[in-house]
Amino acid sequence: MMYNTQRKLLNMREYGRNVQQMVDYLFTIEDRDKRSQQAKVLVELMAILNPHLKNVEDFRHMLWDHLHFMSNFS
Repeated sequence: MMYNTQRKLLNMREYGRNVQQMVDYLFTIEDRDKRSQQAKVLVELMAILNPHLKNVEDFRHMLWDHLHFMSNFS
């Protein structure tokens, strides 16, 4: 059994381990168009998971910043 203390640390805990795994999966997609499409879907999912952030100015831009941060700016 794998415990969370044995796994790699999360960059942003508010999104959870599943979203972090989706971000990691994006790096395995070789086709650039498909990878971009999946990144857009992931940002939409992040918006659904955090509806309280919709009142923030530049909401979408902030989510893309979070995605870049979770991917270690790769």
